[in-house]
Parts: sequence; C-alpha cells; structure tokens
Amino acid sequence: MTKARKVDILYRMAKGQRTDASTAELQELRKYKVSADDANVATRANITNYVSAVDNGYRLSFYDWCANNLQGDRRRKGGSAKAIANANKEQSMATVFIGWLVWGIALYWIFGGGVSVVACAIMGAIVSFVLQRCFRRAAGFTLIVLPIILAVIFGIYI
Repeated sequence: MTKARKVDILYRMAKGQRTDASTAELQELRKYKVSADDANVATRANITNYVSAVDNGYRLSFYDWCANNLQGDRRRKGGSAKAIANANKEQSMATVFIGWLVWGIALYWIFGGGVSVVACAIMGAIVSFVLQRCFRRAAGFTLIVLPIILAVIFGIYI
C-alpha cells in the first residue's frame, strides 16, 4: 500500500467517515493508532508526518504525537502551536501536582514506608508526568485509579 493510500484511509478514519479499505489494508494500518476521536487535530499533513514517524519506530497514538509535537488544525480554536504548547504546559503542571500526591502516597505504600515521603512525592510527580505524556486520553485512569489500585494491592500483600 502506498503512503498516500495510508494517509487517505487514516484521514477518513480520524474524521469518522466510511472507508473503502480492504481487510488486508486495515490489518496493515493497525500499527497506526488513529481513532475517530482525533478529528480535532486530523489534517492530511499531520497524518502524513505521523505515518512517517511510525514507520521510523514511533509507538504512541496519533493524538499523543500531535500534542507532543505541537501539531494541530490551525483552522480550529486552540489548534495553533502556541495554543497547544500552553495547553501542554497547563496539563503538565496539573499532572505533576496531582501526581506528587496520589502517586507519591501509592509509592510510599508500595515501598512499605522504606523510602522517605519527599522521595516518594518526587518519584510520584515524575511517574505521573511520564504517564501523562504517553497516555493523554487515559489520564484519569493513570493519574488516579491506577495508583490507588496498585497501593491497595501492594498494601494488602506487603
């Protein structure tokens, strides 16, 4: 399948439109993590660049790639690189503040109190920042639910 065909099918998928892709083509496009929820950032240029990145080894979703590389649809509100950078900054700060508390407590329980509270808080902020950068759509799960589940599991067995 040519790159132009890949971009066309992925663009239609991102916009929620029907595609005329065969089963073999859809199988080949599985490694490109583009969903119908990506319509706000989906442009043919962005998808072309994302396809190149995935072909060179990139593994995150299209939405995460766009946010990490400040790519959006400039025709939409908040789609410019400056607006995306500001949104990333706000999300990162909020993530760090939530992470030092929730992940910090979880890590303190996971380590059984063997590591200082300050060190756990710093590690929690770092863990939450990294998880937010990799899984933006699942931020609620990775920032709140996952550390609570891990703290309960490790709290019971340790």
